[in-house]
Amino acid sequence: MMRSVAPERMARALRGSGLEIGAFRGPQLLPEGRVTYVDLLSRAEALRFYPEVPAHIPVVDPDVLAPAADLSVFPDCSQDFIVASHLLEHTEDPISALVEWHRVLKSDGLIYLGLPDMRDTFDRERTRTTLEHLIDDHRSTPAELAQRNLFHYREWAQHVNDLDDPGRRDLWAELLQAADYPIHFHCWNPEDLPPVVEWMHTELGYDLEILDFESMSHGYEFCYLIRRRGGTYAPRSP
Repeated sequence: MMRSVAPERMARALRGSGLEIGAFRGPQLLPEGRVTYVDLLSRAEALRFYPEVPAHIPVVDPDVLAPAADLSVFPDCSQDFIVASHLLEHTEDPISALVEWHRVLKSDGLIYLGLPDMRDTFDRERTRTTLEHLIDDHRSTPAELAQRNLFHYREWAQHVNDLDDPGRRDLWAELLQAADYPIHFHCWNPEDLPPVVEWMHTELGYDLEILDFESMSHGYEFCYLIRRRGGTYAPRSP
């Protein structure tokens, strides 16, 4: 699992008190911010899924166990910032996660969002996630979403686990799904996220704006700094 450090100008913008979701073995260095660590899995559970992490690499023991799209332990408008580095691609419904992050952010609160560039990772042969796909995920029932996720598990088994035989691919996909293995459900290029933010604003009423962007020099990652604009908003139903 590849992690990197946020650009200095973005890291320094994250001030006050906030959350880092899914830090695992790569917490961001934030000179101005105080961080509460949130993750779906405990440290021990995460290491069971990722036994390849070397013993000398420090792994974050989260302060709060919660899924990225359900931060109900935190009140509305309570956080100055949210850090999510190499996390959103692991969520089954990224729009729901972004909606929840909008809820807990204060006016003018910031999201630092780091994402792998599928063109330079093991996702390079997989299907690129479109806005339309994300909208369909967001509007699916839990049963429908589980069926949609099976496609991603099959694709992961084929292109990441190198299982070309359909029978072996499908069996492995079913085992991954049964284990809730945290694959990359979604794969993006740098130009794919701005339309998502714009759709959330125009169709759902969430007033987010992209303040900054960088495609990292090492090539396999890009990042955004996103702001919840100040004021009072009344998000609409999808």
